[in-house]
Parts: sequence; structure tokens; C-alpha cells
Amino acid sequence: MEKTRMKRFLFFSIPIIISLLSAEAGSDQEWASLKEAAKNIRSVKSEFLQKRILPILTKPLRSEGRVFFQTPGSLRWEYLNPLRSVMLQKGDTIRLYHFSEGEWKPEMTQAVEVRRMVIAEISRWFQGRFDESKIFKNLYVPGPPVRILLTPKEGVDKFIRRIEIFPGTRPGVIERVEIEEPGGSRTSIEFRKTEINPNLPSEIFEKP
Repeated sequence: MEKTRMKRFLFFSIPIIISLLSAEAGSDQEWASLKEAAKNIRSVKSEFLQKRILPILTKPLRSEGRVFFQTPGSLRWEYLNPLRSVMLQKGDTIRLYHFSEGEWKPEMTQAVEVRRMVIAEISRWFQGRFDESKIFKNLYVPGPPVRILLTPKEGVDKFIRRIEIFPGTRPGVIERVEIEEPGGSRTSIEFRKTEINPNLPSEIFEKP
């Protein structure tokens, strides 16, 4: 009887193991395909509409802005309205400013560290390097629609519960990002008018 049970266990376990190994191999192939498709991306320019949903509000908070990216690691994330602010990344240096009383001022708030973490990840996203994050675990979901699911590692999960990225059909184009936070708050970012490989002046990543 014991041998029969063992045979049944092995019989049903083998297909499961094979399917898990196939899924892992398929995931590796998808990451490689994303990177290969995006290897010619030198720069990206896009506008975005952001909606922030808070449990205490009946209507989402809407913001509009634009984003500029240039390899190997330059990024400008700028909010234009209703309030002006900008996040600049040049290599490993990330600076944040808000516009007040007619001038740009360094931003020093509790939320800055959370935005630092996300802004550091976005440069990788434009290059298809979703699997290289040091603070997020990743999962490729074939869909439809195709999406990348990022779940934070220990320590980061107190700020972010998960991130869903919806890549477009063109390399370097991200259609939408959904960010879920603890407590029920959510942020949705839709990208539009995306340009691939535009000429961008270096000053755009250095000054607010």
C-alpha cells in the first residue's frame, strides 16, 4: 500500500515540477526578450496623467506632468500642475525640488524617501530591466494584458504594497503604472505622447 501511495505521489508531482521549471525558463526568456527589444533605447520623452486615490477622499487627486529619460542613468520626473515639483536623477544622485514663492526649493518631507525608491527604479523600466531591482521581487504576467508585477522586499513593504507595470507594444513605451500602498491608497499613472530617442539637452537633468 505504501509503495502504491509513493508511486501516485511521484506520478502527480512530476508534471507539477516540470510545469514550474518551464514557467521559470519562460520567465527568463521573457526578461531576455524585453532587454533585447529595448537595447536601442537611448532616450524617452513622455507626458503623464496621475491619479491618486485616497480612502478619505471621494474623488482622486489629479496631477499632470512629463518625464525625460536618457541612458545610462539620467531621469527628470516633473509635475506641472496643480503643483510644480521635479525629481532629478543623474547617475546615483537623486534630488527633489518644489516650486514655491517664485523659486525652486529643495524638498524635505517624509514622503521623499519613498519617491527616491520609485524614481531609482524607473530608469530600469525604460530599458526593460524589470528583473534587476534590488528592492523589488518581479513576476512577468503574460496576460492579456502583459504586465510586470513588482512586490517589495522586507523593509520597503511598509511604504509600497506592490507595483504593476503595463508595457506598450513599442520598446521603451510604458502605457500605465499602478502603485498600491498600505492602507488602501493607490496611484495610477498613464503615459501619453511618448517619443523614443528624442534629442535631449544634458541640462534638463541637472537643473530644476
